[in-house]
Amino acid sequence: MEEKQTIVACGAGTITKRVYPDGRIERCDNVKEVALYIEKIDEMIERKRRLFED
Repeated sequence: MEEKQTIVACGAGTITKRVYPDGRIERCDNVKEVALYIEKIDEMIERKRRLFED
């Protein structure tokens, strides 16, 4: 599977992927455990926000 498209994923165990025009790829993963996901949701949202800042 080629990685040509940016994906924003929400939920425990998901991975957000940003594909830049130059082909570079950065990923931001969420924790897998649901209780920990709920506890750290604000932290994960901020990490995704920083990933998409330009």
